[in-house]
Amino acid sequence: MPNTAAGRSPVVRRPGFWALIAAGVLILAGAVIVFLNSTVYNPESAAEEYVEALRAGDGATAMAVSQGYLAEDAPETISTVLLDGEPLAAASAMLEQAEIDSVDAEVPDSYREPETTQRVVEIRYRDGTDQPQTTSLVVDKVGTSWGVFNEWQLHPLPLQQIELLPTQMPDNSKADEPVAHIHDAPTPLLGTNGAPATLAAFAPALIELEYDGTYLEVEEPVHFAVTDVLAAGARVEFGFEVNLTQAVDEAITEEVQQELQRCTQQTVLKPAGCPFGYETANRVVPDSVAWSIDVPDVQYSWEDSEPAIERVMATAHLSAQEIHIGTGQQSAVDYEEVFEMSADLELTPEYIRVRPNWQ
Repeated sequence: MPNTAAGRSPVVRRPGFWALIAAGVLILAGAVIVFLNSTVYNPESAAEEYVEALRAGDGATAMAVSQGYLAEDAPETISTVLLDGEPLAAASAMLEQAEIDSVDAEVPDSYREPETTQRVVEIRYRDGTDQPQTTSLVVDKVGTSWGVFNEWQLHPLPLQQIELLPTQMPDNSKADEPVAHIHDAPTPLLGTNGAPATLAAFAPALIELEYDGTYLEVEEPVHFAVTDVLAAGARVEFGFEVNLTQAVDEAITEEVQQELQRCTQQTVLKPAGCPFGYETANRVVPDSVAWSIDVPDVQYSWEDSEPAIERVMATAHLSAQEIHIGTGQQSAVDYEEVFEMSADLELTPEYIRVRPNWQ
């Protein structure tokens, strides 16, 4: 039998072997690159880094990753309490279970750069009322690393401007410099020169506001979700109700009582400048006259910009000794008179004054 082994070459020496190996390596490398570009070096990666910084309250990183900026016409007094630390982390807590996906959506005109590959990335989450919300961001492909791995970054993201619009704030309230709390961080409730106070915020964010003045308050914490990314310079209004506190009742009643005390201190049947009195044809023992007034019932309203006292109802009590003009007989007088009066009210968050107009 002939020996054919000497006529055979090892597989590795065959001309096509290394070509097949090289092709396989290239295919595998290509598959790895495609896989990494779709799972690691993908458009979502830039948004993931941004969301992670928001949740950590790392405002510096969030600002750098998003290339955040304020519009040139932003108010000089704009509050930045939401841009870092615990307030930022609290405003971003709703992103704990956020889903981040690249979607086939059109890039808004204001973000579009024709020479750049761009994608829209959606952040999906639930807001403070457990309602589903979506915030869309634009990411740009800015190059590749090692010539194969895509590099993405967020398109420069304008900081959102939120105007605080408390209802029915009386005139001159700014004089008290009322301070609200945004996630426990103090910030002005009112702006300057009649303009509203404005907050700067990353998007998305869930704002929680509290305000407790002496005479004005927000009864329960109010919330506002920043979900849409508005164009630079655009502003969104955060409106909420401000109500009178229980201290208003007490202060008005006390002030009315102080005004009426001047009436009760007069030992005459018709106290001067007072809305009540007693008439009789008989003589009255001078030292026996004594007036007293029950706690008045004050009714007030707040329909326009200024709260107003509608009316004050009270009952005056007179005790005296009366001498009959004909018989000379002395008897006790026990007289009551229900009376109504009005008064003007001056009120700001930390100041109250009642001006009676019955005098």
